[in-house]
Amino acid sequence: MALIINRPASSGRNPAPTRTLLLVDDDAAMLFQRQGWHLLEADSIPTAMKLWEANLKYIDAVVTDYQFDGTQTGLDLVMFVQGRRRGFPCVVISGTWVAEKTPRDEPHNNVYYRAKPFEMRQLLDLVNRISAPSGAATKQA
Repeated sequence: MALIINRPASSGRNPAPTRTLLLVDDDAAMLFQRQGWHLLEADSIPTAMKLWEANLKYIDAVVTDYQFDGTQTGLDLVMFVQGRRRGFPCVVISGTWVAEKTPRDEPHNNVYYRAKPFEMRQLLDLVNRISAPSGAATKQA
């Protein structure tokens, strides 16, 4: 069942734009909500794909865990998303990677990888940076 979001109406006086994150991990939800992100949350890759399809015009970035029950991984979601919108900002996180085995960031594709544990503020800063408008995405992520 896909949820279609409705963004809150503007109240005037240059409000901060609402940004929407497709989040496929339960650890970071509170942090992003406190920073003004609207969250679409999924607990599986198929659910995340349905949310993406129903809300793609609203979503500003994707953060997904790597490992799930079943055969699909967070990389399957990234390929799905970027197959529809090339270069869309995506972050894949995992508690199973060790620092020396973490995949390398792909700034040219706007895909970034982080091994848990990490500072949640660093994840927020990364997502803010790569989802920023006007091509700021590839600067120093």
